[in-house]
Amino acid sequence: MKKLSIILGILAGMGISAQSSTLVINNYSAYDAAGRFMTVGSLGSGSSQPYMYALPNAPYSVYTIPAGGYTKYDKFDNTGGANPIPIPGWFYIDPLNSANTGNYAYNHPIITAVTPIDEWMGFAFNLTDSTGYSYDSFEVGDPVLSGGFLQSTQNGPNTSSSADWFTITSSGSQITYFQIY
Repeated sequence: MKKLSIILGILAGMGISAQSSTLVINNYSAYDAAGRFMTVGSLGSGSSQPYMYALPNAPYSVYTIPAGGYTKYDKFDNTGGANPIPIPGWFYIDPLNSANTGNYAYNHPIITAVTPIDEWMGFAFNLTDSTGYSYDSFEVGDPVLSGGFLQSTQNGPNTSSSADWFTITSSGSQITYFQIY
């Protein structure tokens, strides 16, 4: 029994560190990026995978990366607070138990529980000016996790802006970058 407890403890520890990577966001453009920032279960899109959308960050009505904005998120459950672009909470969708579906603060136990099994997936957004006028639409992120819905690179025909999503692995750790130029 003791060996079984040790094995289960080790497996649980491995699972806790399974979230793929830190996410670094840079918006080098002169436009705000406003839209749906998404995560998905680590097995990719599918009917049984939990997924989340970032709730709006103040003072915006949707999740927005302001022009010139930078932030870094290490985990889903520490995206609020002192981050330069905080995510105050997540709209969590649980296809296997709809009773869990709903809005949760970023540090809620449900968000902490899915941190080991969810991955950063991507961002479907519009580039907007300070008045809210939309110039270009993008759907950028991990094409594999999104089931082909998102592209890793996309260019805006009206702004000449580009958006890129990529992951760098070094010494066993991963950092995912989302950049708008």
